[in-house]
Order: sequence, then C-alpha cells, then structure tokens
Amino acid sequence: MSVFLGMEKKKQPKAEWNRDALYWNLPKGKKAIADSIYSGCPEKVMIKREGHPEWVTEYLDRILNRQETYHERLANFNILSSKFRHGKSSEEKMQLHRMAVDCVA
Repeated sequence: MSVFLGMEKKKQPKAEWNRDALYWNLPKGKKAIADSIYSGCPEKVMIKREGHPEWVTEYLDRILNRQETYHERLANFNILSSKFRHGKSSEEKMQLHRMAVDCVA
C-alpha cells in the first residue's frame, strides 16, 4: 500500500502519507488498474467487478497478467533484490539500472 497510497501503517493519518506515491500523482480523470484490494479507491483505481462486459474483463485480465509477468521477471533476474554493481557515478548507475528494468519489461 505504501507505493500506491503512500501510507506505511493502516491507522496512519492521511496528512502523514507520502505525497510522492502514485495515488497522489495520477492526473485527474486517469485511473490505475489493480486487483480488488484497492476497491476502496474507485476514483483512482479500476478493478474487475461483476457486471463488466466480457471484453472488459478479458482486457483487465490481460493487463493484470502482463503486470504479474513483469514483477516475476524482476524477481527472477534479481533486478531489485541484489546490489547493482555497474557504472561509476550515481547517474550512470541509475541509467544502467533503469536499462535493466526496461529490458525485463
């Protein structure tokens, strides 16, 4: 929840949430697509619901599967779990790390 909403604990006051999180930076009228845990944020998140036409459900399934595949590749290739040892400067390391993340996408 911390990446999307910017809160670390369930009872944390909204004023203390991290405003750099995705929830606060989505443009007005745009929505993220997520699983049902985010059903409490209908103004910012689209989830699969009963009553959606079959084509919408299939579309959402494809999007969520693509997202799961991406996260699985990040884990399988140790992109986020191991120390990145390439590049000399911080800027070069960040650029190379970004390239590695983009390659598994």
